Amino acid sequence: MERTFDAIVVGAGYIGSSVAYHLCAAGLKTALFDQGPIAAGASRANFGNIQIQDMELANSTELIRMAKTRFANLEAELDWKVGLRRIGGLLLVENEPQWKLMEARLNILHTAGIPSELVPASRLKEVEPLIDPSRLSGGLYHAGEGQVDPFQLIWGYLVRARQKGLQEYYFTEVTGFTAQSGRIEGVITPAGSFSAGCVVLCTGAYTRRLGCLVGREWDARYILGQAMVSEPVDLVLRNHVSSASFFAVDQPGEDGRLGAKFAAGQSSHGQVLLGEAMVLADHFQRQVPFHSLPEIAACVQRYFPFFSRLRILRSWSAPVASTGDNCPLLGPVAGYAGLFLATAFQSTVIITPLVGELMADLVTRGVCELKLDPFLPDRNTLLAN
Repeated sequence: MERTFDAIVVGAGYIGSSVAYHLCAAGLKTALFDQGPIAAGASRANFGNIQIQDMELANSTELIRMAKTRFANLEAELDWKVGLRRIGGLLLVENEPQWKLMEARLNILHTAGIPSELVPASRLKEVEPLIDPSRLSGGLYHAGEGQVDPFQLIWGYLVRARQKGLQEYYFTEVTGFTAQSGRIEGVITPAGSFSAGCVVLCTGAYTRRLGCLVGREWDARYILGQAMVSEPVDLVLRNHVSSASFFAVDQPGEDGRLGAKFAAGQSSHGQVLLGEAMVLADHFQRQVPFHSLPEIAACVQRYFPFFSRLRILRSWSAPVASTGDNCPLLGPVAGYAGLFLATAFQSTVIITPLVGELMADLVTRGVCELKLDPFLPDRNTLLAN
């Protein structure tokens, strides 16, 4: 078994697979670890949407501006079909406060060069024909978003990384780190220790737990999200549709109170993806209360009565990482040379190719083209007890 590498990536989801591929492409002997199988965490529950207009506005416009250009040549670069297709994004506005909130977002989006439009309820059927607009004020619409097949994107990165020498260790949990003189030198697992010149954590909801192993309490809380998927039907949705209420302040509380907000999309295979129920958790668990599924169904049927005909095949829950300021943890860890974070992204798919590039540049050259100050892992970190 190989024990020594140039780089170790922890977490085999969207971001970890991209980082591993780009490190291998840069000529580094790279290993990828995950405590479960491929896409065991939030990535397995992702709708695959390349979302643009729902970005965090204060610091992330440049990140998204750069990221959205990376998909034009992605399939050619990987020589792999990732199911890339163009769809729109529609944020449903349910009341006057949300309308004002979306007006403010629209101004910032236009300044950032993102051509969104506020569509009144009377015109919503032009954008999404199956919608019932009777309870809506309108929607914030952006025609130029997109979608990929989540598993084909991850699989494409991993297959090409293997061809460049990637070594993979699944069902191998990282339980500690080796360090000397302020430099990370590797990871500790039940299978033994592995050494590397750098370690990149792409670990989503598990990041806070790993931070405690190096004396850091990173702001990486997590939300348990639940969604469900229907049997395949003819393509009926033109957009990824969700609610502007996602941007309101009434998120689920620390007491584990269930919150349900509307989100729907359709995969290129025809399944309709419906969500989502959310619980802001202060303990690590995988289950969401059983009554979340009726809550989701009620949200969906309020605006899409047609979907009451759908037969649901399965549902799932997954822990999704988030931060208090909605900015990712991205960049080097202060005080630990060789340790990097790339996690807790608000919209993961759109930034997946770019983050792989950025991390490869940071590891190999010590710099990257994006200003990282707003995203540095230790910008609001507490020392762990």
